[in-house]
Amino acid sequence: MKGLDVEVTVPTYLRCPISLELMKDPVTLCTGITYDRQSIETWLDSGNNVCPVTNQILHTHDAIPNHTLRRFIQDWCVANSAQRIPTPKAPLDQAQLSAILAEISAGEKESIRKLRRLGKESERNKRCIVSSNASSVLASVFAKHSTKALNRSQQALEICEEALGALAITFPLNSPTLDLLVLFNPISCLVCILRESNPEGKNSAVALLQEMVSKDKYRDMIGGTDGLTEGLVGLLREPICPAATKASLATIYNIALRKKYRSKVVQAGAIPLLVEMLVQADRGICERALLALDILCNCTEGRLAACGNALTVAVVAKKILRESDLASQLAVSILWNICQNSSDGGAVVEAVHAGAFDKLLVLMQVGCSDRTKDKATKLLKLLNAHTHDLDCAHTIHMHFVKRSY
Repeated sequence: MKGLDVEVTVPTYLRCPISLELMKDPVTLCTGITYDRQSIETWLDSGNNVCPVTNQILHTHDAIPNHTLRRFIQDWCVANSAQRIPTPKAPLDQAQLSAILAEISAGEKESIRKLRRLGKESERNKRCIVSSNASSVLASVFAKHSTKALNRSQQALEICEEALGALAITFPLNSPTLDLLVLFNPISCLVCILRESNPEGKNSAVALLQEMVSKDKYRDMIGGTDGLTEGLVGLLREPICPAATKASLATIYNIALRKKYRSKVVQAGAIPLLVEMLVQADRGICERALLALDILCNCTEGRLAACGNALTVAVVAKKILRESDLASQLAVSILWNICQNSSDGGAVVEAVHAGAFDKLLVLMQVGCSDRTKDKATKLLKLLNAHTHDLDCAHTIHMHFVKRSY
């Protein structure tokens, strides 16, 4: 057993028959065999309906805590100078959950906090919450208090923030819950929290917006809400955590799928922030930022903003063959969009000096999708007219290729 100066053998009767490790929370099935709770729940969640030891069919999945064996385990730990196993917390049951949801329906803020704590305690609790109607109850509470929150009721605002945090436990939300959320049009309340709340509230708000805007039928309602794009771009300007940044980027992308909202996102100042983000972003954020930049460059305002930023072409060109196949495809698409619409050819010259010509040649050699290959071919023709003053034959190196081929 780990944690001791000398190796101590754990008695067989204290070991879980599944994991063969010292049991932390021993529970007994209807067959009379005792297992560690986490091990047997994993076994049952995998679709098994028999006792692992006896192979008997389980007529009930009820797991009864074995308090006597747990005391033996504690005594053994003390006798062998091992760290005592903390007393396990009782898992959430349906009766307890029903009582908590009834209190939440009545607007009890502390009950919402209690539900959040229970959901974070264990995967079993989280599954219990997800399988219930908790998401619908929380959505109703949020929708019901959203109007009061917009009217500057601090209590209503706090209830909305707590409900948002608890809703995150139940993601992904089903259609009835999403429909319930928009019944009273609480999107303005979400935007208010997104722009004015504390970091935790902002994170919860943008997570829900990402969840909703991924569904096509909600995009117009969300994209047309005043202040939304400014709030999303604000999270890019002053990031609070990687999860919130990714959610904001995904939401911007989904909103921009509607052509009529692209100019709003550009006017909110998204383009320079996206370009700046690409400089040192990790792969996940980089791909999302490129997705957003690519779709925004499909409108005139987006292309002008991208061309007007001195870093755009150089930074985007650098992403070819750097991060991932998706990043390379998006970078080629962005450069093609900018260069073919460059009125004075300045973007084309920038791309050549940024090494895009060399990278495109390598990309064509190592392989890419047909769509990317078509854009790369057309882009190479544009760039080729400006390579006469560069010694291209001696500049094609593979040092920037981060993948193995």
